[in-house]
Amino acid sequence: MFEFLIKKLKAHPRKIVFTEGTDPRILEASARLLSGTFLTPVLVGNADEITKAAEEAGFNIRGAEIADPANYPEMDAMVEQMVGLRKGKMTPEQCRDALSRLASLDSRSRGRVLAVAAALNSDPDRLVEGERTSPGEMRKLMLGLGILDAPELIIMDEPSNYLDLHSVEALERLLAAFPGALLLVSHDAVLLEATTSVRWEISESSPETSVLTVGWR
Repeated sequence: MFEFLIKKLKAHPRKIVFTEGTDPRILEASARLLSGTFLTPVLVGNADEITKAAEEAGFNIRGAEIADPANYPEMDAMVEQMVGLRKGKMTPEQCRDALSRLASLDSRSRGRVLAVAAALNSDPDRLVEGERTSPGEMRKLMLGLGILDAPELIIMDEPSNYLDLHSVEALERLLAAFPGALLLVSHDAVLLEATTSVRWEISESSPETSVLTVGWR
């Protein structure tokens, strides 16, 4: 089976993305992959920093691709598409700031943010390899960036929007395990049941009057 996979990869070479481009273990793995000629490593990060780290560690990564999110050539197109998909709920500045912050993080912090995205059933490679980010992925990215700051309070408006069923279930687990306070605005009763202990329900009793009901569980 292993020989079959090697033969298939040699016939159709693939790329493998490493988000922690300066990590010595990643650099060693990349050097070994390059000697095999059927998998091309893509190292994410600043090109100068990655090259320097490889030289200091004594690994030859010549032939590897280095992807620096800060210099992604289609950033403007990505931002424009994101703003359009979000229908005015995110400004170009907010979208650009989130993507730029991800690019500027050190490898350890970037790994923590991408781990949140992965836990929410998103492909981290799409966020670092230059793929255009969907609204759901952007929401996961912003949540990961927020958790990185170790907040005491998370406020989210309709957090399950743009997420598929499996991602919503993963979000429930992530928020339920959050040690701080949560304030969620949502029509998703299952999500609220899984993550909150106090619920405020607002219903309209007449065109002029709204009723606020508070419940505990």
